[in-house]
Amino acid sequence: MAELEKYINELKKHQYYTLEDLQKDVGKQWIAAHGLQLAVQIVLDVSNHILADRGVNAQDYTDVIDKMGEHAIIPLEFAQKIRGMAGFRNVIIHGYSTLDLHKMQAILKNGLADFTEFSRHIVDFMDK
Repeated sequence: MAELEKYINELKKHQYYTLEDLQKDVGKQWIAAHGLQLAVQIVLDVSNHILADRGVNAQDYTDVIDKMGEHAIIPLEFAQKIRGMAGFRNVIIHGYSTLDLHKMQAILKNGLADFTEFSRHIVDFMDK
C-alpha cells in the first residue's frame, strides 16, 4: 500500500494536465499513462494475492475486482465503480495508440481518490 501511495502522490503532481496538454505532449501522456498503469497494477496484484489467499479464483482482471466486492473484501458498490480499471490497464499496456486521452485526463483530475479509497478498504480488511 505504501507503493500505491507513492504513485498516487506522484500522479497528483500531474493533475493539472489539461486535455490539450496531453494531446500536444507525448511525454506528459507517458508520465500519466505509466503512473496510472503502475497504480492499477498494484490494485490488481494486491487483489489477486488476497483472493488467492482465500482460495478464490478469478478469470481475468475485471473478475478480480468483481470478486473482491462479491467476497466483501471491498464494498460491492466500490468494486462496481472501479472495475473499469482493469480494462484501462489493458488498453495502456496492449493498445496505447487507442488510449482515450479524455478518460486519462479525467482520471488524473477526478479519479485518483479511488486508489486512496481502495487502499483504505484493504487496510480495513487486513485489520479485521
